[in-house]
Amino acid sequence: MQDKHYIPTKAGLKQGDAGEDVQRLQNYLSKFGYIESPNDAIFGTTSERTAASAPEAPGAFDDNTRRALESFQRFAGVEVTGRLDEPTLRMMQAPRCGVPDSAAFVIDGRKWDHTDLTYTFAELTEDLTPDEIRDAIRQALDLWEGVTVLRFREVGAGQNPDIIIRFVSRDHGDFDGFDGAGGTLAHAFFPPPNAGDLAGDAHFDDDETWSVDLPASGTDLVTVAAHELGHSLGLAHSQFRSALMFPFYDGPNRRLGQDDIDGIRQLYDE
Repeated sequence: MQDKHYIPTKAGLKQGDAGEDVQRLQNYLSKFGYIESPNDAIFGTTSERTAASAPEAPGAFDDNTRRALESFQRFAGVEVTGRLDEPTLRMMQAPRCGVPDSAAFVIDGRKWDHTDLTYTFAELTEDLTPDEIRDAIRQALDLWEGVTVLRFREVGAGQNPDIIIRFVSRDHGDFDGFDGAGGTLAHAFFPPPNAGDLAGDAHFDDDETWSVDLPASGTDLVTVAAHELGHSLGLAHSQFRSALMFPFYDGPNRRLGQDDIDGIRQLYDE
């Protein structure tokens, strides 16, 4: 696996420590919204919590780093210790969505102004046939369509689709390049006016091994697509492990949790 500069490699870090792994910890907390970061502007994320200020010295585990780590621990549902203990490290090393975390579903008007949404494919992955990819995306959309007034239709790229789906690697033109197999699996952008021309689009890391079979022989595309398309519709991450919008991937999960249903209905079925 490619070395990922934002993922810590060892447990036991605490306030007062310094070094490369502290820098990795800070990079992770910045990338996913726990320390002030430009990533929030890229994705249009907002949060009920306030991100910690940047560390006074990169690579030094200071009070700002501790507060950011405690915020991550609360969100991820592990014991809040303020130290990089083993359970916290395991969560940080788990595959996950690349969208920064928020404290709650976002219901501040960040939604489409219409409910008949269109989508198209720009680049596909060679891991699956085009029909397998289309079927997986359709299954993912059906989860959201089944509990809302939303309806989805595939159209051609020249028909100004709301959502563009891409399988891409590394830097791909949106200022948040992918990192190779593992780590960040995918990311998506909230509806307009967020992210400009990228609004609603969903990107999948083509360095992952995507699969549609159960049990999964790779990363389950239906599960990850349903999660990312939740962002495309306006949902932020959920703190509930039972929710499809929980940011960490732990194998196939092709159903909505109650928190997912409550969140999407608050957006579109008020």
